[in-house]
Amino acid sequence: MTTSQLVIDHLSVPKILDDICLSVDEGKILAVVGPSGCGKSTLIHAVAGAVASTGRILVGDRDITDLPMHLRPTGTVFQESMLFPDHDVWSNVAFGLDDARMKDSRRSDLVDLTLAQLNISSLARLPVGHLSGGQVQRVALARTLVRRPRILLLDEPLVHVDPPLRGAIQTDIVAQVRRNKLATIYVTHDVDEACRLGDLIALMDGGRIVQIGSPTEVYRRPASAFVARIMGIANILDGKITHVGPDHAKVEFGRTWLALPRVQELVPSRAHVVVPPETIAIGEPDQGMLAGRIIRSIFARTHMEYELETAVGTLVVTEADTTSPRPLGAEVSLLFTYCWFIGDFSLAPTIR
Repeated sequence: MTTSQLVIDHLSVPKILDDICLSVDEGKILAVVGPSGCGKSTLIHAVAGAVASTGRILVGDRDITDLPMHLRPTGTVFQESMLFPDHDVWSNVAFGLDDARMKDSRRSDLVDLTLAQLNISSLARLPVGHLSGGQVQRVALARTLVRRPRILLLDEPLVHVDPPLRGAIQTDIVAQVRRNKLATIYVTHDVDEACRLGDLIALMDGGRIVQIGSPTEVYRRPASAFVARIMGIANILDGKITHVGPDHAKVEFGRTWLALPRVQELVPSRAHVVVPPETIAIGEPDQGMLAGRIIRSIFARTHMEYELETAVGTLVVTEADTTSPRPLGAEVSLLFTYCWFIGDFSLAPTIR
């Protein structure tokens, strides 16, 4: 166990959290995603000691389960900054150091260092009420970090920050987590943010963790259709696997069947077929495995997004080329380059 690893062992809060088990290594971020009311914010409050819970919470080799909130080695940043708007930035950050035994010189050094690390030294004497939303959240983060916690808990801290500023603050958060070796839980409703920040992401539903893994693993190998939907995958097809070959599986969708690529062990059965939009290639008519007609086209800055009408239902496909959008009504063919099957295959999914 590393010195600041966070371990949560069978943590429960009546009617909200059910048997949560996870660990976060020092210097790493666990991003927690899920629908409203799934318990993700309560998880942070339980670790911080703000709500009563059962189970165990350990930081390194130290059991902090029974410690009151003010004695836990945790720092929390919420959606609302909870700063003093009439006080200047320096005073707000210094408020985080409420230890009367600390020398004034030590307090000043810590505040100045933390402001510098978050690139807000120039704001030190400005009233918080005069700052932008992004600057306010940097100050809130500084007030938390100045205490030198071992565990950092972030509850949707950037939800009120304008999108153009979020990327820079996210970069600063990652830098602080790495520099200070903080085991961090970051709660968000934004899957893109979770994938950008999280070394691991945890999907929650109904007070339970339904899948945990790297962003790539969870996106490419969702454990359920629910996880696939939360991860933003539009193409989730209901089919029947009728034959499993060395590299492909024959899947029936009503009166249509397709030979789809497989990367896991399968058996003939009903299944959800998850197909990320970027893994479908668009070709000329009769060049692919499935005919389609473009019924919608969306320019998404970094790519084009198309909706296509096909024999297996409406599919969403993305293409990197934005210079020559495909026309509405165009007849094309589709080639599936990757699929993930979800079902009871009586075999552990084996990646090849």
